Amino acid sequence: MDFEYKFNSRGFFGYGAEGDFTYWSLAHFAPIIITILGILLVYRFRNKILNWKHEETFRFFLAGILIFCEAFYYWRIMYVGNGGNGEQLLTKLPLEVCEWSAYICAFMLMKKSKNLFQICFYVCLTLGAIPWFMPAVITNAGPTYARYYQFWLEHIVPVFGVFYMMFVHGFKPNYREVWKPFVYLGVLATFAIIANYSIEDANFMYLAAGTDGDSIANMLPQSIPVRLVVYLAILLVLFTLLSLPQIIKEYNRNKKNNSEVEK
Repeated sequence: MDFEYKFNSRGFFGYGAEGDFTYWSLAHFAPIIITILGILLVYRFRNKILNWKHEETFRFFLAGILIFCEAFYYWRIMYVGNGGNGEQLLTKLPLEVCEWSAYICAFMLMKKSKNLFQICFYVCLTLGAIPWFMPAVITNAGPTYARYYQFWLEHIVPVFGVFYMMFVHGFKPNYREVWKPFVYLGVLATFAIIANYSIEDANFMYLAAGTDGDSIANMLPQSIPVRLVVYLAILLVLFTLLSLPQIIKEYNRNKKNNSEVEK
């Protein structure tokens, strides 16, 4: 007797109707506001947090949230499928920026790794934060669904973690190491492109077809090479903007030092 797996897309772990989550609603603003308040509190009490006897435990707790979120994501889709009708799960391979950035951030927090911080700073504060404003993948999952909480924790904890390491442990970004996030994204994109060409309806890293809901990716051509060029241009602009404060600060410091030498 043949066994056929039955997906269950109902209930808290399932899917709601399209439009269950709406942009710029309370459900949209609440996670963002809570994250910003959390970052401000970390900055305000950074010295006390650094000397807190449970500081290391707190970092491991944040890392545990990220690892659990990623594991839960796959546990859930094995239960409900890749949609209300349970489409093929091959289109949900772990080849997304946010997924791997969550893992990298988790190890950064646990190991206090300055090398991983350079990747997290540039990637989490740009590509990782963009879904805050257009979370198209959860338009059918509002606060009454588990997917809503998994999505927000996956996207806000890495950003919070970056600021936490900056304020509490004094980590600083270095624009001379901006090649590290480019290498990371380049390797991930290589596997994503191969998978997009090999798997029907795959759209890893949003390099192929459009996505559900209102997304910036839907405004781009569906050609993978064209999208790759567009994304590269966007990354160059975003990473440059993040590097500008460092570059300006270094320029002013060198200018001051040169003026003192001339005197």
